[in-house]
Amino acid sequence: MEKFRQVAAVVGNFDLYLSGLCAVALVGLTTVGVIMRYLVGSPIIWMEEVQILLFVWVAFFGAAVAFRSNNHIVIEAMVELFPASWQRAIEVFDSFLVFGVLVLVAYWEYSRGTTLLRTGRSTSILNIPTALNYFGVAVACLFMLAHFVRQRLAAFNAWRAGRRAAGRDS
Repeated sequence: MEKFRQVAAVVGNFDLYLSGLCAVALVGLTTVGVIMRYLVGSPIIWMEEVQILLFVWVAFFGAAVAFRSNNHIVIEAMVELFPASWQRAIEVFDSFLVFGVLVLVAYWEYSRGTTLLRTGRSTSILNIPTALNYFGVAVACLFMLAHFVRQRLAAFNAWRAGRRAAGRDS
């Protein structure tokens, strides 16, 4: 059972580990690239291809981590101007909107990735399949969706428990 918990913790933190690893690699490679270009006078020609892939993965898997910890960008000032009942309605609308956008982006990026994979498109120097960028975005969106749904379900269950305690739910 303990081994299962350890594996579950690693899988549950996959987005965190991957975004951190990509960020470290991006900073390290960029530093080496600057040294090679300006101090040694011999730029690394494949650097940009790897940097683009790492940057996309850092951004999207980092966004998944932000979703998990509920630290994504939120603009509450306008919503707080409305009455409490409207605020709840706006939150419900917002939840459906975020869910829909994440599903659409995951689907579009997966579709684009499969198309690029089918056509064999790759980068010009290292021949990295360009589909990796799009599949990375799709997988990161699935992580965001999982975190978002878990949070919305927890909020809904807390709301229902509060209504039951107040005697308003049958």
